[in-house]
Amino acid sequence: MLSPDSPQHVITPQPLTAADFAPYGEVMSLEATPRLPIDFYSGKNAVHGSIRLDSDTPPEFLVFRVGMRGDNLRYLERHVEMTQTMIPLGGKPYVAVVAPPDVPLEHGFPPLDQVKAFVVPGDVSINLYRGTWHEPPFPSVDGQLFLITSHERLTQGLQCRLDENGELDKFDVEKRNPFHRTGQRVRVRLP
Repeated sequence: MLSPDSPQHVITPQPLTAADFAPYGEVMSLEATPRLPIDFYSGKNAVHGSIRLDSDTPPEFLVFRVGMRGDNLRYLERHVEMTQTMIPLGGKPYVAVVAPPDVPLEHGFPPLDQVKAFVVPGDVSINLYRGTWHEPPFPSVDGQLFLITSHERLTQGLQCRLDENGELDKFDVEKRNPFHRTGQRVRVRLP
């Protein structure tokens, strides 16, 4: 059982750059995505892109209200049937915690030295590759809103109950409990 005396591993978030985030997914911003030669309004509009959403089945959007939940990394999860995009609403920054999709697992969990955190500006979205391990965003304000891409099987999986180890492996949701898998309390040094 997790206690204040449990061994700890602390992850310190770094500023988000497209190059540093490349092992996990793509960064969508005016700086990170190229401007496209689309100009129907005399330079008044700028279109940047494109980032591809990839899914085995029709994608859908979920509106996700994220509450403050402290600094513990409670889970890492992944989805192999689609890329997943996190689009912040309201312009507030957030912290994204990720591990590479192809990292060799130790006791069924990404090695803790492979788990990274990024401070994502509130006007920047991320598109996670299929299988990228991640925790839902750590918000900078309670009740922060996001649009999250999903699909029917992923949404079904998210509605299932956790097992006795605090984990889930249903439909397109593979959700792992770091304490159960590593014996350590994993914390994120939130800004």
